[in-house]
Amino acid sequence: MGPIVMAAVSLLTGAVLAISLPGQRARSWSALVSQGVATLLVVYAVIPVLASGVAIEATWDWPYPIEGVRGRIDALSAFFLVWSVPMTFIGTVYAVGYLKPYLKHGRDAGWHLALLNMTSFAFVGVYAMQHALVFLLGWEIAAVAAWLLVIWDYPNQKIRFAGFNYLVSTHIGMFVLVAAFMILHSQSGSFDFAAFAPFLREPGQLRDVTFVLLVVAFGLKSAFFPFHTWLPRAHSAAPAHVSALMSGVIHKAGLFALLRFILLIGTPEAWMGWFLVAGSVLSAVMGALYTSTQRDLKRLLGYSSTENVGIVGIGLGVGVLGLAWHEPVLAMLGFTGGALHLLNHALFKCLLFYGAGAVYHVAHTVDIERLGGLARRMPSTAALFLIGGIAIAGLPPLNGFISEFVLYAGLLDGAVPAGIPRLLLTGVAAVLAFVGAVSALSIVRAFGVTFLGQRRDAKVHEAHEAPRLLLVPMTLHATGVVLLGIWPAAGLWIVGAVVRQLVATDVTAAAIPLPDVDAMVAPAALASLALAALVGVLLLLVRRAQHAGAAHVTWGCGYGAPSSRMQYSGTSFSLPFSALFEGVMPRLRRQSLPTHYFPADGHLSTHQVDAVERRMFQILGDGEQAVQQLRAKSPDVPRYAFGAGLVAVGLIVGLAMLAR
Repeated sequence: MGPIVMAAVSLLTGAVLAISLPGQRARSWSALVSQGVATLLVVYAVIPVLASGVAIEATWDWPYPIEGVRGRIDALSAFFLVWSVPMTFIGTVYAVGYLKPYLKHGRDAGWHLALLNMTSFAFVGVYAMQHALVFLLGWEIAAVAAWLLVIWDYPNQKIRFAGFNYLVSTHIGMFVLVAAFMILHSQSGSFDFAAFAPFLREPGQLRDVTFVLLVVAFGLKSAFFPFHTWLPRAHSAAPAHVSALMSGVIHKAGLFALLRFILLIGTPEAWMGWFLVAGSVLSAVMGALYTSTQRDLKRLLGYSSTENVGIVGIGLGVGVLGLAWHEPVLAMLGFTGGALHLLNHALFKCLLFYGAGAVYHVAHTVDIERLGGLARRMPSTAALFLIGGIAIAGLPPLNGFISEFVLYAGLLDGAVPAGIPRLLLTGVAAVLAFVGAVSALSIVRAFGVTFLGQRRDAKVHEAHEAPRLLLVPMTLHATGVVLLGIWPAAGLWIVGAVVRQLVATDVTAAAIPLPDVDAMVAPAALASLALAALVGVLLLLVRRAQHAGAAHVTWGCGYGAPSSRMQYSGTSFSLPFSALFEGVMPRLRRQSLPTHYFPADGHLSTHQVDAVERRMFQILGDGEQAVQQLRAKSPDVPRYAFGAGLVAVGLIVGLAMLAR
């Protein structure tokens, strides 16, 4: 545990220096050097754990009520640490370049960089410590740091509201988690995670309630539908590197915690797996549908995070079903697909958010209805964004295809019991195919409208290629996306130890030979590599043909110089599809139609609103109106409300005493 402790000290030191050293250059270097050192120390500590599966552990004595704090790096902790800390370091490199224009206007980036250090420090604690109170402390540090990072441009009222929305949502999740931890402590008499295992492994109504509370808390953190409403607003408001780290790193803490408690449960019940699969299918479908209609590029990517955590959740749910049915092959395929897609999503989602940030950096907008033609002026950004887009659509030859391939193998595996279970999981595979198709539609729309065609709004700043400090992090993530696509054995090695740890909770796993997942995906990897080579050859031929002679329009139809109005907008591109699902995706329409014989210019604009968020605000508004009406009739309403609050607190305390 020594290198992990040293990494935490390095991150804290860098945070202090980032706010105390004079000069922006010194503050930037302090954050970068401290995170670079922490990254090297963490990788040095966890690689042996991933290779051998043997955990490292240490215990520190602490005064009451915390008592002993146990730190333990097992395969699960090592898996999350090996990519989350380096990705935060890469995000900090991007932040140094992204924040430069703000520094010219007198802003101080020291506090912002220090918060990035604190985020990494918090998750070192969350992943490495096996104590509920320390876990909650790290959870809270990360939540508050992320909120402050989101509201970097705080003079904007819209951004302050998005930050407040995120802060409230994440604390609701924390309150639910505290309630679950109260039950666990009352049943175990300890805050150590290992002490929770006997209670969690004993079937019972209270154990089931605790499991549901944990899933809700972690679902709020990871933005599963319908707990996602804070996510698109926060991603739209935050700087690009903050959006990338929230989606790629910070939100993943909820999935880590879910896996941690699956390990503590041991052999789960089948309903737990179905509960995870059902919620994840809903999240994947609704996230994909909302992704296909957004005009804000970062908001679009935010909804796709809800879609992709749903895909990860499907894999985890299949793994839980495999453990419940004592089918280790099914458990292995489910957990492998879920864990691999979790890693892949972190890689390609950070890449896409960095691409969106590069667009905003040079064009000062991410409204795709105003953009267009950026590929001619930002060719590197366009190519890197396209790589991330192909990956997120689950298309070969990139990493998203490999993880979804393993998920399909689990859903359609012969180990699934015949009858209703096999029928249901086959239906889930069909839904996953639908989600992939919608995701492909969404990324074609996002890339085509943003980077192809012509500029739609003359008021948009003339674009140019993004600075080097923005392109380097994008290139690193794109390299990972391509590498894990054409060489999936590397990704399978990274997730192998944690999958073996999860499958080993089933005592029958040792008696059944498990499949070689490397051999299973090898044909898909070879096909992906062949496809990549074919695409490369075709691009070279097209490039040579373009240089050989002048280009001509094949189907010009008499329009030699088309204007920007003679091309699809983002709304018109997705309208035929989104109209099919208007019942769950309400559309606001603002229009001013031409009238009279000599009309003034009209306008039409549409906006796809979030049905859950809209209903939630409607309920809050109706409640406020009802309270105001009641207060007008009776001035004693505040006293009654206070009394009702005391009664509610009494009920909670009573339930805790009964649980004890």
